[in-house]
This record gives sequence, C-alpha cells and structure tokens, in this order.
Amino acid sequence: MFYVSLYYKLLSNTEMLKSDSIPERIALIEFDSSHDECLLTQVNALKKHGSWVLLVTNDIIRKRNQQLESTVDEWIDLDSRGLGFTGAAIGDAMIVRRLMRRLKEEKIDRVVFNTAQGGHVRNACLFSLFRTIEFIGIIHTIRKFQGSFTQKVISLKIKKYFVLSAFLKEQVPFQKNIRIETFYPIDFPNVKGSFESKGQTHISLIGTVEKRRKDLDGFISLIQQCDAKITFSFLGKADPANSEVIEFKKNLAEINCLDRVEFFDNYVSSEIIDQILRKTTAILPIIHPNTPSAVEYFRHQIPGAMNIALGYKIPLLLPEQFKKITELRAGSCYYEMDQFSSAIEELMTRHSSIQKTMTETEAYSNSWNQERYLAFLLA
Repeated sequence: MFYVSLYYKLLSNTEMLKSDSIPERIALIEFDSSHDECLLTQVNALKKHGSWVLLVTNDIIRKRNQQLESTVDEWIDLDSRGLGFTGAAIGDAMIVRRLMRRLKEEKIDRVVFNTAQGGHVRNACLFSLFRTIEFIGIIHTIRKFQGSFTQKVISLKIKKYFVLSAFLKEQVPFQKNIRIETFYPIDFPNVKGSFESKGQTHISLIGTVEKRRKDLDGFISLIQQCDAKITFSFLGKADPANSEVIEFKKNLAEINCLDRVEFFDNYVSSEIIDQILRKTTAILPIIHPNTPSAVEYFRHQIPGAMNIALGYKIPLLLPEQFKKITELRAGSCYYEMDQFSSAIEELMTRHSSIQKTMTETEAYSNSWNQERYLAFLLA
C-alpha cells in the first residue's frame, strides 16, 4: 500500500509540474467561412489562461480577421496543399485526415470546433475517434440535436458542446452522455474612429439583406411609423442584383424612405461596421413571429445582432413576443408592430439607463463569458 500511495503521489506531482510549466495546447478550427465573430472571445480567453493556441481556418476567414494574427501562436490553412475543399467526398476527407495528423504532430491537447456540425467535423471525429485528444464544439443551431444522424456520429467523439444562449440550452432535448454549456462570444475588435450622430437617432440592422433572415416587409411598416430624422443602416451585403433587394429598395422608394436607409453592395469590413455601430442608438433584428425570419432565429439559433448588441452595449429593439427571453430583458426595448413609434420614444427616454444596465449586467461582460468558456472547456 505504501508503494501504491507513493506512486499516485509522484504521478500527481508530475501532472502539477506539467500543468504549471507546459501550456495547454489548443487548436481552434473553423472549417467553413462563417461564424468567425465567435473566434476573438475564445482566443482572448485561451491566451489569458496561458494556453498555446493554433488557429485553423481557410483564407477567407484569415483575411477578415487580421487582428488575430498577433494574438494566436500559430495560424495554418485547413489544407496544407492549398487547394481547399472542393465538394469531392474522398478529396475533402483526405484534407481532414491530413489535418488530424498535423494536430497529432503538434501535440494538441484539445480541439475546439468553432462550428461543430457538418460532414467535415464528422470526418474529423471519425479519424480521431480512438485518440486521447479531446474534442469540444460550438453548436449554432440546436436543430442538429433533433435527429441529425451526422450529429449523432459527431457526438461519439464530442461530449461537450457550447450553445450561444441560455434560452437555446433550455430547448435542447436530453442528450445522453453529452454536456452542454453557454457563453456569449461578445469580444469584437476595438477599431479606432467614430461618427458624430448630429442629433439623429440611428438604428442598425446586422447581416445579409434577405427575406429568409429578416422580415423586410415588416421593416416597411416600421419605418413608416418613424420620424424622418431616424436613419437606418443594413450592415451586411445587399446584393444589387438580388430580386429581393431590388423589390425591397423599390418599396422603400415608393414611400419616400429610401434615402433614410444605408445599404452596402458587398461585404462590409469590420472597420466600417465598428464606425457605424459607434453612432448607433439601437440594433433592430427585424425577426418577427409568424414570418420566415422566425423559423430559425430565437427558436433554433441566435441572430448575429444579439451578440453584437451585447458586446457593444447597444440596446436591442425586439417584438413584444420575445419578452419571454429573460436573459435579454436587461438590454432590450420592446414594440408591437403597430406601435413602433411609441417604442422609439421609450427607447430614447430610457437609452442611457438601458446602456448602464447592460454595462452592469455580469452576463454581458467580456471577462464573465471568457471565464465561463474556460471553466467548461478545461473541466
């Protein structure tokens, strides 16, 4: 018994020495070209913890997030041969296989999939199923837990998932042997520069201009109820050749409101987004019940507008029906579709107090979310 006790004591001391002297090696992987807004919070948390961080993305993500170059320890392309995914099943699987071998060579302790769903993640899990390296992931739509065979295969390897809000976690069906936690990825690049509001109320809308994501018809009703001094920016691509965008602009012109709305024909840089957000009074997701916009958002996934609002401490304008989402009440002002002007008046009256409450709300703080992320990731 003495020797057994001595063995475990020596083993424990060895593990303590390793953790104290050798940083945890973490690989953060994004296979696709989306959800890169979630990367900075994770990288900041890991680096504050002292972890060695390998970032793995495609070139599109890299060009959009150059501020991460000086933060991560190493950044590599998904495909070491530079070809990238082509949609060919065998070819794409071999890219993932080579990447998994690279992670083994790099002696990675844990892998975090920034988007833990889809065929590429499934292949990564299968290629590493019997390796000791731990896989963790972020699920962006909880619908993947509702019968997806691919997700069931992924969950053979991934036993810990993050979702991006408490109200989504509450809706996840029971998953045997699976643990789920939440955090808000609300760190954004601190780009210098700002616009002067010139006394105007300015409202921003986040993401691509399309009916599937936004109730564009509902927006026509809302803007008609607003004073002419209130202006709007759609901070996402409004493809001038897209039929929905053409129709939307035509409808705005017919009610003499087109000149009050700012559009961008192409991808909007983080610098421009930051500048506009600094003059923004409120963020309007225009996700309304019983429209295509509500099929996924606030039901199976969060809109990107939510994290930006929490990160920048800009109040959200939400339909009254979403008041049931308790975690957003501290940062929201609510409206009925036919009483939007009243909500704007309330917003202006309470704007400073809402922002103060958002700043003081622990769950909306960067440090709280980083610590929550680390506690679950490293558990």
